[in-house]
Amino acid sequence: MSASQFDTAILGGLVVDSTRVQRLDLGISDGRIAERASSIEPGQASRVIDARGRYVLPGAIDAHFHPQYGDNLETGSLAAAHGGITTLVAFVYAYKGLELGQAIDEFLEGDGSRSVVDFGLHLGVVNPADTVEQIPDAATRGVRSMKFFLAYRKRGMMIDDDQFLRALELVRDLDGIAMVHAENGLAIDHLEKTFIRDSKTSIEWFERSRPKRLEYEAVFRAIQLAAVAECPLYLVHQTTTEGAQMVAEARAQGQFVIGETCPQYLFWTNDDLVKYGPVAVLAPPYRTVEDQEHLWKQIATGDISVIGSDHAPHDKRDLENVFSVPVGTAQVETMLPLVFDRGVNGGRITVQRLVAALCENPARVFGLYPKKGCLEVGSDADVVIVDPNLTGEIRAEGLHSVMRYPSIYEGWQTLGQPVHTLQRGRDVLADGTVLAERGQGEFLESGPPLQTV
Repeated sequence: MSASQFDTAILGGLVVDSTRVQRLDLGISDGRIAERASSIEPGQASRVIDARGRYVLPGAIDAHFHPQYGDNLETGSLAAAHGGITTLVAFVYAYKGLELGQAIDEFLEGDGSRSVVDFGLHLGVVNPADTVEQIPDAATRGVRSMKFFLAYRKRGMMIDDDQFLRALELVRDLDGIAMVHAENGLAIDHLEKTFIRDSKTSIEWFERSRPKRLEYEAVFRAIQLAAVAECPLYLVHQTTTEGAQMVAEARAQGQFVIGETCPQYLFWTNDDLVKYGPVAVLAPPYRTVEDQEHLWKQIATGDISVIGSDHAPHDKRDLENVFSVPVGTAQVETMLPLVFDRGVNGGRITVQRLVAALCENPARVFGLYPKKGCLEVGSDADVVIVDPNLTGEIRAEGLHSVMRYPSIYEGWQTLGQPVHTLQRGRDVLADGTVLAERGQGEFLESGPPLQTV
């Protein structure tokens, strides 16, 4: 290449994809990867970033982000940027009174116009009896991932099996993917009602109201209905050994099923919740050490394809009755450092599997690949440089979510930190400071889902 042909060159780093780690230099021009070479001369670029001794990863993607609780997309994307995330795929919900397409339009004109990082959208199909037939119209907005709930009847979100099958057919026909919150909502409602009647509302009763069987029963049901409809299926926040095994078995039989888990289910158990208190409540609940270890093994084999944060911080005021506490915690900023430290440094997964679960697979599943999720020539120059020798400590006052109550990881030490990120060749994070401006992020229309690696 001729002199000064690159806008930026990243030199000396270990470039990681889902299968390899290579000592490569990257040349960036016009916001894209322009060259991968064993050696690029510093004089060939207007700017040089020294990545010696560091990993150079594709920009991390959080494909499970909720901008409608404590954090909106504007503030949540700032937290994401501090954590090495360069792309979010956020949930938009058409709450009662909104049509599906209208919910997308209003989000893009409002909160979506203020994101720090690039973002795609999932559509939460709530009030399904009124909105399922609106799915094809909503998909014309560039959204192909539709989320359905097998729980939360009292909130008007639960979809019945006949409606769900119809929805799966519609999603299939638009080359989309159906996302499912898989818990048996009717049985959970019965248990919760019984426990409240008997004044069993302290923290230890939460997991008992949502036992493992009610999760993996719904996982099984979702897999079977998706098979009947021949629709790609994405099962969010898997917590159980049994559910993960069902995903693996379906994949082995050739079904397009994607399993996702979240950092909190890899690091916390229900015993930790009972000790910590209701501020850490999540749904589904935390499970056991044995479940954690099985989930790590499934990530290592690729049968759990994606790690997403399920970032959903709430202002949790009523801590007396666990059933009145909003579920969800802040996760987006800590996800990459924790998975790198506990996963890669802990010997549970390779750095290549981290890239698969946090970069390439979410891009493939949600129709963003190869624009996002890899560092191939022609891909967007979304890059996260990780210093494997840099330590960090998680403290509430150091996080950037609106919800500043103590993190469930308060005081945890991590080894390996994102130190420099770029989006489309522009600096997002450098030396702990976010340089990207609000509104710099672009909306990403999704293509058809692809199988994961």
